[in-house]
Amino acid sequence: MHDLTLNYAQRIVSQGRAAAQAAGLNAVFAILDRGAHLVTFARMDGAWLASNELAIAKARTSVMFQAPSEALNAPLQMGQPVPHFDHIHAGGLLLMGGGLPLFDGEGVLIGALGVSGGTPEQDAALARAAAA
Repeated sequence: MHDLTLNYAQRIVSQGRAAAQAAGLNAVFAILDRGAHLVTFARMDGAWLASNELAIAKARTSVMFQAPSEALNAPLQMGQPVPHFDHIHAGGLLLMGGGLPLFDGEGVLIGALGVSGGTPEQDAALARAAAA
């Protein structure tokens, strides 16, 4: 597939909204393509307005590093190399749960999802449910 289709992005948002409703949460969902361009954005009615930017920042972080946003905040382990970050964007990074890279069936990065509205753990769980 190698490209993020709008239909796929909308299906992710739909699944995420259903998971958020089931959990009693109000969330914001942002999906970026592999070039970090906004593909789709959805805000549930009761979501905190500041969650808009947080969802986009989480998606941006995940697409840049091709890793879940919370994984980048993991403590360093003794004997392991220090991660090298090639990119620093003016928009900043957000190393909290809720950012998830999206890959096609061949393992090629096609974009990322950012979720905000709950705790970092709740946002990460919503992102995983949305992308399942």
